[in-house]
Order: sequence, then C-alpha cells, then structure tokens
Amino acid sequence: MKRSKFLLFLLLFCSPVAMAQEQDKLLQLLKSELTYSMNELKKQAQAPYYMNLRAMDDYTVNVTSNFGAIASSRENRMRTLVPQVRLGSLELDNFKYNSQGVAQDPRRGNASGVFLPLDDETAEGIREAIWRETLKRYKFAQQQLEASKTKATVSVEDEDKAPCFSGVIAEKYYEAPLNGIDKMVDVAAWEKRLNEVSAVFKACPELQQGMANLTFQVYRTYLVSSEGAEVVQNRVSARVMLSASLKAADGMVLPLNMDYFAYNPDELPGIDRMVADAKEMIRRLLALRDAPVADPFTGPAILSGSASGVFFHEIFGHRIEGQRMKSENDGQTFKKMVGQLVLPADMHVYDDPTLRKYAGEDLNGFYKYDDQGVKAERVDVVVNGKLNDFLMTRTPIDGHPRTNGHARASDGFDPVSRQSNLVIETSNPKTPEELRQLLIEEVKKQGKEYGYFFKEVTSGFTFTGKGATNSFNVTPLEVYKVFADGRPDQLVRGVDLIGTPLSMFSNIIYAGNDARVFTGMCGAESGSIPVTAISPTILVNKVETQRKAKSQDILPILPAPGTK
Repeated sequence: MKRSKFLLFLLLFCSPVAMAQEQDKLLQLLKSELTYSMNELKKQAQAPYYMNLRAMDDYTVNVTSNFGAIASSRENRMRTLVPQVRLGSLELDNFKYNSQGVAQDPRRGNASGVFLPLDDETAEGIREAIWRETLKRYKFAQQQLEASKTKATVSVEDEDKAPCFSGVIAEKYYEAPLNGIDKMVDVAAWEKRLNEVSAVFKACPELQQGMANLTFQVYRTYLVSSEGAEVVQNRVSARVMLSASLKAADGMVLPLNMDYFAYNPDELPGIDRMVADAKEMIRRLLALRDAPVADPFTGPAILSGSASGVFFHEIFGHRIEGQRMKSENDGQTFKKMVGQLVLPADMHVYDDPTLRKYAGEDLNGFYKYDDQGVKAERVDVVVNGKLNDFLMTRTPIDGHPRTNGHARASDGFDPVSRQSNLVIETSNPKTPEELRQLLIEEVKKQGKEYGYFFKEVTSGFTFTGKGATNSFNVTPLEVYKVFADGRPDQLVRGVDLIGTPLSMFSNIIYAGNDARVFTGMCGAESGSIPVTAISPTILVNKVETQRKAKSQDILPILPAPGTK
C-alpha cells in the first residue's frame, strides 16, 4: 500500500511536459546516438572536443492559384539531420577557415544533411542515418582540420585573435509535439479562397502573372550537444503572397507583390481584403506600364517604411552579422567602428528574435532558441547613432567573446550569424507631411528639379567580400518624382537604387513616425531563413540610381485567352 501511494505521488508531480519529453522517441534516439558517437570517436587519434546533432521535422502545405485556377497543391513532410563535429581546439579547429562542417554537394551546389525516417518506430533506420551522416562529417572534419593547420602555418598571422568557439550554459528546453498538424489548415477551403483572389487578375489581360500563394509550415527542431544541451521547439507560421506582373511596350518587366503573415492561418486577412488588394495591384501595374522610364539620378529621396526596411536589412543588417567579420575574405565594413557614429544621433537599431509582435503584427523572425541551442537575446546594435554591438554566434570575434543567440540555418547547413527581427527607430520622429516638406527644401537647396519617393521595393543584394566592391543594389517597384515647384508627383519606372553603404548611411537625415513591417525570407550561406525588418520612413539627402536592365523580349504575339 505504501508503495502504491508513492507511485501515485510521483505520477501526480510528474509534469505533462516531462512525460512528453521522456516519450519523445526521436529526442531519446538523438541523445543516445550522440553519446555513442562521442564515446566511440574519443578513441580516435583526432577526438572531437564538441559535437551536436540538430534535427528538423518540417511539415509544409503549399497552395498556388494562377488566374483563378489551382496550379499546385502540395502537402509535404520531411526530417533532416545535421551533425556538427569539432576537432582540434578552441584556438584552431576544423571551422577556423570554413563555416560549414561538410563538403558541398556538387549536385545540389550546397551543403546537405541526411533525411531521417518519419516513423519513430523505425529506430534502426534512424540510427543508421545518424551514424552515416556523423561519419561523413567526421571525415570531412579531419580534412578541414589538416587544411586549417596548414593554412595557419603558411599564412600571415590572423588579424582576429579570438578563438574559434565560445563556451555557453547548456540550455534545457522542451516543447511537446503539436497534435493534429495536418488538420491545422483547411486545404480545400484555402484552394477556394485563393482561386477567388487570383481570379481578380483575369480582369487584366495585359498581366503575364497573377498568382495567390499560401505557405503553411509547422517546423519542429531538435538540438542535443555533448555539453548537455537539449532544446526542442516548434514554429508555426502562415503566409499568403499575391504576385502580379506585366510587360511594358519597351520590354521592361514590371512586378508587384503583397504579402500577409500570421502564426495562425485563421488570423490571416479575409477574402474581401485580399480581393481589394489584388484589384489595387492591377491599377498600380497599369499605371506603371504607362509611366516614363527614369534617367540616372543623384539627389535627395524619401524611402517609405517598407522600402527602408528592405534597405536596412540588405545594406546594414548583413554587415552587423558578427561571424562574417571572422572571415579574412569579408569587407568587415563596421568591425572597427564600435562607438562611432554610423547613423544620425537620434536613430536606434536593434535585432530582437524574442519579439513576437510589433504594432499588433506577427513577426516572421521570432524564435526562443537559436540553431546552436542558445537562448535568443535582443541586441542593441546602434544606440543614439553609435555602433554598439554585433549579432553573434558561438564564433567569437575580438571584443565580442560571447554569443547572443543569433546562429541560424535551414536544411543541411551549419548555423552562422543571421538577422531575425531588425527594428529601426528614432527618438526624433517626423510626420509624413514634415518629411515631404523637408524633402522639397532639400531639393531646392541642392538646385534639383525633383527628388524621389521610393514607395515600394522588393529584394536586393549586397557585396560584403574584400574581393568585390563593397556595394549594394536594391530594386524599387514604385518610385515617384516629387517636384520642387509643387507639380503633382510623377510615377516613373526602371529605377535601381545603388551605392556604397557607408556613404548611404551618412546621408540619412531624418526618420518618420510611421514604422512598417516587412516580412521576408533571407537567403545566405546558411540557407533561407524567416526574417522581419521594421522601419519608419527615412529622408536621405543623397541617393544614387541607375536605369534598370531592360528585357529585349517583345510583347506576346498571341493575345491572352478570353480577350478575343
């Protein structure tokens, strides 16, 4: 009887989370296989000083409708595993000159992990896959360690004296699996809804693309390490994108995009708003088609919140990712500028992965623990205009010895420093009316006929390496001339925003009070990851633009179906 009471006591005080953790077969397999691999490899002449196993269980629904008809509707689930094996020492290991722990796959052109069986009951199959990929990573680690030793011997002394890896507290965090993930989104209902939205584009026969797309994802990640870390977490997200494009008479392709993001698909906007937005996209595209092509320009400009969000992500954000500054091939734009003014004194920049919402909107860059199992932290990158800190992983750089939880990766890649939710704010905000008046004053001051208003931009690209020009190119979608003499604004097309980052940042004068949230996916050397950029409108006293490259294709010879 006493024993029965004791067992009942244990059951009452064993939390549901703890019970779920013990019953999580994949987690238990990862832990046991890590222990096995670490113990066996310690017998080798080159023994690991650190190992981890990172597994990703990805359930994704993707539905695309073109011009009122479903073009594709897919439900997919896969599991991948990425081991990390570190040989050598903190001072010199196999990652010193190579950010990835496995050779690139020549067929895919990137690093790749291994697929794991989806059924937890197939323990032997999971173990075999873990063993095979761990062995492959260990062999590559041996090659890279020897290459690192050789390079360190024959190369000039590294400027950065920080070690290759930093210590952390081994985190313990567990979220139970989500039940019924295949019932979280009604695919048939969404097919109907997307068809209604994309059917709006049929009203404009000039369109070459008229698409509505839903991506719903449940992403469950596991990380166990030889230091004792155990981090298991879930991420649920839903995103709808509207995309439409047409071609001007001179062959220039003119695209527009609109997106909506929420953690819960039921919280996405309703059909009425999406239909209204699709109709507005048609109106804007037809206006762009008839707009004149802009000439190259230098002068003052306003960037809307969404435009400046993309601008800051591409041009500023990638240059504060700390691990890039470890590489001797990187331009290291800001590495030696800590404490110096890089923006106006009333501007502040921080990157906060723990931020779930901003101004009531769900944020795509939210997470609790990064892909090295480190607790996420807010990083105040710029304070009162002065550079303060970088986004760090467990790869330290001089003056920044600790991680702040910004190691991120997807697919089979190893984590590197990446952005999450990049937020730009000002302590001296201007209203939109004030910014417009300040723009006109700056135009007159410079003796220009007009300045620019960049309303919408899409993605851009930037070069940060030493072997390339430290420059950027951002692609605007909607640009207006703002005339000094009071004439109505004029829509123009064919504009590329170009320049060098330090020059551009030094030309920012003021920021607004109208922060906008830009949701995106960012591709870099550790794969494609979800990010958000949040920025107000900014006024810049000098931008540089060039004409966009023009397609040589003529308009379609055949009219669109239904227009005869």
